[in-house]
Amino acid sequence: MTISKRIIISILLIALIIGIVIISVNWSKAKSANSEDKLKTELAKRMDDTKKENKKVFELLTEISKGLGDKGFSQLGLSYSPEKREFTVQVKDEHSIEKSKKSIENFIVHTAKKNDFKNYKVNFLSLDHDELSEEDVKSRESMSEIAHLTSKLLEENGYNRTHYSMTDKEILIEIVDGNLINREEIEELIENAIFSKTSRRFTVTIKEENKNQILDQQWQPIFSAIIDETRKEFKEYRGFAYSFHPKPLQIIIKTNLDNRKWFGNSDRAINQIENYIEKIITLKRAELAIEEIPYEIIIRDKDDKQVN
Repeated sequence: MTISKRIIISILLIALIIGIVIISVNWSKAKSANSEDKLKTELAKRMDDTKKENKKVFELLTEISKGLGDKGFSQLGLSYSPEKREFTVQVKDEHSIEKSKKSIENFIVHTAKKNDFKNYKVNFLSLDHDELSEEDVKSRESMSEIAHLTSKLLEENGYNRTHYSMTDKEILIEIVDGNLINREEIEELIENAIFSKTSRRFTVTIKEENKNQILDQQWQPIFSAIIDETRKEFKEYRGFAYSFHPKPLQIIIKTNLDNRKWFGNSDRAINQIENYIEKIITLKRAELAIEEIPYEIIIRDKDDKQVN
């Protein structure tokens, strides 16, 4: 074989190898893209299923609470844990309703069955609160009346989205997504209306809600989705936290993973969890039309050390 033929064959072999490499890389990219799209689609469906489940639970809790109230059990509290799939009936004194426990539980079971709700437990929790004095009852009623009057006056003056907190002498009102129109006049209006109604003097302060508080509220549905979906998908999940201080937003996932320096499988789980949370944030932020802000996902191991 001549030298020129050898050169030509070598060039052809090199070209063939390069072609195989390019095809392999492109196939890997396509496969990865398909895998990512599939994960997004599956995750979107899971999030939609969770939303429907939460709505169903809310409606069921409302129906059970109303039904128990109609049966004379209006003093009972009722909550539901999705993680434990457990209804908790909160009672002031378990002994006082001992005879009614079976009736209450049967009503919950009947209502759940009617709504096609399955695989749950019913638990009773005694709160053991001290009996409120007559003075405490009157104070609560007065504060409730003041809160209702404050809300009514705010709405009448164009402040439809507000948060407020009260002490014995002060009311702090924060305006959400709005301008402070006639602030001093409305502060005085509320103070005078409360005094006229209750003979109690309050100092009322109205201010704009700060940006971090607004961001916190906007991101709450995203945080809830992260908790719900990560808890269901990863057995390693054990908790969630977040912080807007310092910037950027820190999204903290607590796991029961061992330190990855010693256990190689941890690396893979860390990457999977981080990628999963990225997808949740992307999908939920688009759904809610929330402005994009910088954030950092922090994965902590069983000893609360950062491992990513």
